[in-house]
Amino acid sequence: MNKRLLLTIVIVLLVLVGIVVWKSSASSAAIQQSQTMPFSDDSTTHSTDGTMQNKTTDELCQESLLRQLQVLQKQPGNITQFLNDFKANCHVQDCNAALAKALANYPDQEFAHLVENLLKRMPQYEQHMQSTVLSTSLSPQERFNALWKLREQTLGKAEAMLGFGQERNYANYKFAYAEIKQNRNLNAEQRLKAFEELQRRYPDATQQQSKIGLYEQSIELLNQNHNNPAETEHLKQILQQRYLTEQERQDIQRRDQREIQQQQQVNQYQQALQQLQQDMQPLKNQLSEAEWQQQYQQRLETLRSSMFP
Repeated sequence: MNKRLLLTIVIVLLVLVGIVVWKSSASSAAIQQSQTMPFSDDSTTHSTDGTMQNKTTDELCQESLLRQLQVLQKQPGNITQFLNDFKANCHVQDCNAALAKALANYPDQEFAHLVENLLKRMPQYEQHMQSTVLSTSLSPQERFNALWKLREQTLGKAEAMLGFGQERNYANYKFAYAEIKQNRNLNAEQRLKAFEELQRRYPDATQQQSKIGLYEQSIELLNQNHNNPAETEHLKQILQQRYLTEQERQDIQRRDQREIQQQQQVNQYQQALQQLQQDMQPLKNQLSEAEWQQQYQQRLETLRSSMFP
């Protein structure tokens, strides 16, 4: 009985030890799994965040391109500005693919195809421009018209206007202004009225210039006619009221006054110089050439010092 009891006790102990060892192994495995799981979850989270971030960047890029295309459609004629904005605001890896996608999804596909044609033909146009040499005997208007013809031939008429229409508009404004300036059949008031009409015909070109710039152009036209001083001053006052602020009028008046004083000083100097030359002329027969030159230079330096201290 004692042997059988002892054997039973030994078997029970072995079973208990086995259970303890099994539980210990299971617990250790669970701990190891719990320690490794957060790293796996974190990696998955980072991967998901990265995908979402890339998607967000693409969407933002498409939204930006949509706005830029809308601006180009509403205000066509400056493809250079569009391309500069596009490059500055594109933050994806393949900007050309992003632009192609934006054009493919643009609501107005007729306009989108026009943009595509323009961009596709731009390299060929730039190559032609680099190899084009125009005669210096051509007038500015003739040179511009020749370049515009090249644009239409290379890009297409509609594409040329889409890409460079603002330049065309401003050039037409400048050429028309030159015609007003050179027209000898116009008096001062007629020139100024023609200039007002020109501004109404080309509002976009007019808006590109400051009010002071428009005032200076008006004064340039006014100076083409030889008016009496009173009439000129009266017209200047009208132009200043039309184009300038009070502070600008004061600045212009001070500047004009300085210019008048400087011109008077120059006139006085020229008169004094002429008188000096007349006074020195008789001395040529009395002095040697070296003595005459010495006296002339001394008196000339004295005159300059007194006139321009």
